Amino acid sequence: MKKIPLFLFFIFFSICIKAQQNYTDSLRQILASNPEPERAIAVQQQLADWYRASELYPEAIQMAELSLKNSKKISSDNLGTVKAYWILSNIYTNTENFDRSKEYIDKAYSSAKKQNNTLALAYAQYASAVLSSTLFDQKGTLKSLNLALSNIPDQDKESLLTARIYYFLYGLYTEWNDEQKSLEYIHKALLFAQKSSNKNMLANVYSAISVVYTFRYEKTKQKKYLDSIMQPLDKTINMFHRYPGQIMNNTYANTLINKASYYLKYYDSNKPDIQQKIRNTIKDALRATPSSNDELIASGYGMLSELSMMENDLLAAEHYLATAYEQMSKKKKPYYHTLINVLGSLVKLSTKKGDYEKAFMYQQKITDYSNLLFDEQSAATTKRLEAQFEFGKKEREIKALQEKADDQKKKKYLLIALIAIGGIGAVFMFRSYYFNLKYSLAREKQLTAEKNEAALQIKYEKEEQARLKAEQELLTLQQQKLQNEVMANQLHLQHKNDVLLQLKEKLSNQESVNIQQIIREETLTDNDFEKAKFHIQEMHPEFFHNLNKQAKQKLTTLDLKYCAYLYLGMDTKMIANLLNVEPKSVRMTKYRLKQKFDLNAETDLVNYIKEIG
Repeated sequence: MKKIPLFLFFIFFSICIKAQQNYTDSLRQILASNPEPERAIAVQQQLADWYRASELYPEAIQMAELSLKNSKKISSDNLGTVKAYWILSNIYTNTENFDRSKEYIDKAYSSAKKQNNTLALAYAQYASAVLSSTLFDQKGTLKSLNLALSNIPDQDKESLLTARIYYFLYGLYTEWNDEQKSLEYIHKALLFAQKSSNKNMLANVYSAISVVYTFRYEKTKQKKYLDSIMQPLDKTINMFHRYPGQIMNNTYANTLINKASYYLKYYDSNKPDIQQKIRNTIKDALRATPSSNDELIASGYGMLSELSMMENDLLAAEHYLATAYEQMSKKKKPYYHTLINVLGSLVKLSTKKGDYEKAFMYQQKITDYSNLLFDEQSAATTKRLEAQFEFGKKEREIKALQEKADDQKKKKYLLIALIAIGGIGAVFMFRSYYFNLKYSLAREKQLTAEKNEAALQIKYEKEEQARLKAEQELLTLQQQKLQNEVMANQLHLQHKNDVLLQLKEKLSNQESVNIQQIIREETLTDNDFEKAKFHIQEMHPEFFHNLNKQAKQKLTTLDLKYCAYLYLGMDTKMIANLLNVEPKSVRMTKYRLKQKFDLNAETDLVNYIKEIG
């Protein structure tokens, strides 16, 4: 089993720390040379942001407050002031002091509005986005980021802020699994990160590009995407050595861990050369990883353990996991989630070795750490929810006060307007009083005359309406009479056709029969009835339609004839004479019609048909 030489670890780690100290020392040397106030403030804020990212929060606060003090010496409100508020807000967001963070965000907004400076407003909105993201308010985060982008007047001049916003947007859309948007925003972040002088930002963007292409490779398995995964990581590694101290150890170590994990996941890890690359990459990562970064330490030792498991070297696998556990468990406040994962791997390994006692011991520790993790997460969630509630409450109170102030302002203006209008009205009232009195007397006489005239007009209109109503009723009666006459005439014509047909049949018994002629005559007779029905419908268009609609069974042409005769008030004998049939046949047809209309015995067929008509 190969072990990492301890002295090599300390040598490399010391080199990394020394490089970063040299970078911060160079910034401090600039401050010691008494530069121009604006230059000094910019360097102080650069140092404060570096300390914040390195989790050196006391130093970050000290430097940010110093830059704020110096900015206020220039003027009470300027861009440097807002940037100082922005950094202080980010520091307190990272340390979960949400009240202080919101306090500095409000100050940033207030200062930006006083300056009427859109760039200052963009910094305030970016600080608000960081706080919203920490409080799991994704909608508020997205809104603040888009507003910040729109308020940057020249994105090329503010390339670092622009790159940070696009990088933030990439992170949001990656969480939402929107690959297209993620790729779009990370390429925009790359464009502006390259324009900025911040190498650490550029390194983070390269790592993010690598992550985006893992989605493409896992979908397509095309080698070009595998190359796109590894190339950005190699660029970050080269930058780390080319620009000593300008890329944080965490960024560099994370890049190496990612590269090792891609070798393990996407390459043939059974090949000795790939295994050696993985080991070398992980060892470099572990040497560069700060002792505070539990997640990177656990990931590195976890992959080394996995390689040893592939070689069936269980002792080495256990050693790596135990080393990771030992380093993390010594801390006052370890990262419980990572500890639990390491212990879970130790449980599986001990079970595989048959050492159930040790597996049980590790499982008990998992239970203990899980309880601690639950308590920690519950407290953090409660704290965030309380902060969300308080901020929402304050915003509602501010909005209510603003609305109240606006309302009072409107009422004040309205009162002034009413007083002015009242004064003007009083002047006109006194001047026109005499003329109005004289006019009122004349107007009263005119209104009396108009009232009498209106009464006569109303009386005339009522009489006219009564006359029109009488004429309308007369026209309705005349129309009904004409309808009945038309229907009777048409049915009479039908009767004549039936008589002629009977005569022709009798003649045909004595002479030779022409079948085709009889069929044509029958057709003509039917056509005549259809024509008669058309004329009846012109005067009474809904009669036959309503009959067919009310019938439960289909009505024949003969049925419709009977209905028409009944509607005209003909009795059984008259219908029998017209159709040259027996009265009994007419009664049977009437009975059949009642069945087709689904009428009971008590319902009168004639009244029913007339109601339909």
